[in-house]
Amino acid sequence: MMSALDLNAAMTAGLMVAAFVTAVVHGATGMAGGILLAAVLTHVVGIKNAIPLTTCALIISHSSRVWLHRHEIDWQSVRLVGLFAAPGILFGAWLFVGLSATTVALVMAAFLICSIPVKLWARRQNLQVSDVLLGLASSVWGVLAGNVIGPGFVLAPFLQGRRSQSLRGQSRTLTRTEFVGTLACIVLGMNCIKLLVFSGTALLTFDGLWLGVALGLATIPGNWLGKTVLLRLNDDSHQHLINVMTILLSAYFFYQAAS
Repeated sequence: MMSALDLNAAMTAGLMVAAFVTAVVHGATGMAGGILLAAVLTHVVGIKNAIPLTTCALIISHSSRVWLHRHEIDWQSVRLVGLFAAPGILFGAWLFVGLSATTVALVMAAFLICSIPVKLWARRQNLQVSDVLLGLASSVWGVLAGNVIGPGFVLAPFLQGRRSQSLRGQSRTLTRTEFVGTLACIVLGMNCIKLLVFSGTALLTFDGLWLGVALGLATIPGNWLGKTVLLRLNDDSHQHLINVMTILLSAYFFYQAAS
């Protein structure tokens, strides 16, 4: 596996194109773009180096999505998740530093697989998530979030079960655009915490930081294009797209763990 120092201009340009494409997916679904980018980087620099690089890129990517959806964010949910998840994120990121590459790949695959029954259970129960339930879920989610890229797959059912007020004052679940904006804001904070932890280790070098910034800048137009796709999707198509990507990415990381 190469390091960020070993990449030539052509490979760097190729990774920036990949960052743009994965950002289109991220903008359209609210999830999966980060883990897709991590999968691409894993092939080039290895999974242990891919996570810090992706974290850098996602800070810029999430910032652009927060701006695009700035009028649609459920700030109450953002505050609750941030408050209860932050200690777990710190602990999870600290744990990640000492994990082997095989363990990281297994954790990534396992959490993706586990997210599917969680989503199905939430849908069957017609889950309506109170502040208490969201806080408890966030406490557990935080530890997982510190270890992996793409933890939104597990938190998503709890956000989608939140109630919001429509313009007519009626209670309803979050819309697709509210969900994408709210999750982007939450995961932006998560990645900032992880970057602070990684910056004190050998996993994040100066060259790696600059590569992460370059990849992050490439995601900005992809996020804008992804939002236009999101506005054209219906709720069922949105969910089916996420489920298909979850299964494919799970298989990929199981393969990485075995190889």
